[in-house]
Amino acid sequence: MGSYPSDRVNSTSLPEFSRASHTSGTEKLSDDDRDPNAVPIARGARPWRASRRLYSTSGLTLDEASLAADKTLIRRSLMVTLGILIAIWGVFFLDEQLGLELRRFGNRPLKKDGLIGVLTMPFLHGDFHHLWGNTVSFFSLNSLLLYFYRNLGFKVLGWSWIATGSLLWFSGAPGNHIGLSGIIYALSAFLFLSGLIRQSPKLIRVSMVVVFLYGSIVWGVFPIEVGISWQGHLSGAIAGGFLSVAWHKQGPQKPAPPPLDDDDDDGFTSTDSPGEKSNFNG
Repeated sequence: MGSYPSDRVNSTSLPEFSRASHTSGTEKLSDDDRDPNAVPIARGARPWRASRRLYSTSGLTLDEASLAADKTLIRRSLMVTLGILIAIWGVFFLDEQLGLELRRFGNRPLKKDGLIGVLTMPFLHGDFHHLWGNTVSFFSLNSLLLYFYRNLGFKVLGWSWIATGSLLWFSGAPGNHIGLSGIIYALSAFLFLSGLIRQSPKLIRVSMVVVFLYGSIVWGVFPIEVGISWQGHLSGAIAGGFLSVAWHKQGPQKPAPPPLDDDDDDGFTSTDSPGEKSNFNG
């Protein structure tokens, strides 16, 4: 709605896209046809557009580009996680079908022939239930890690793998330790503590999801059940917690607060009335 200086209102018809606009320079108006109150329009302008979309360098709008980037991150996170799990399941079925006895390559603390278990331990499992339980947890945690922490997630996964196995080899009880659960504890500890340390609202929500889904696994770091490598769980939790502190300056951070809207340099804001000065507590 608007107000007009007189009772006569000049209506403007919608533009015809099949014809050239008067602002394109292909047609010229005579001096008698020009409105003396008309505002000149720049060449190529389209005054009927209320707003303009922002476009990225790829030709997509910013919303479309952001959505495409999210789809790429989700696809990459799922593909990497599924690739690791396919390799683990492949090793399990080969061992079961061919009788290769691959479990002998587990992590044997303080023994030279068990040092290879630092890398091979996560690929080895005792039975189907052991493997399935670790599969579900690793799929969700590693997907969250790679999606929300992007390239830092790959570093966290790699170093968690090495650090967990190394700590277990130096401090574990005698025996043959196998399974992916140490990595799961490392990822859980990193996702939980990193969100709290970074104070990012999005990452804090990830921390809460981890607590809701896997909060009960904290009991796995205590020697409660016989036959469970609680030292491997504890080694993973220590490794993940250390990485969350060591790399808290890398990756996603807490978003910066929005800037104040100052109209001038005299301390007035857009909500000040004329002659009224804002008070700032320094």
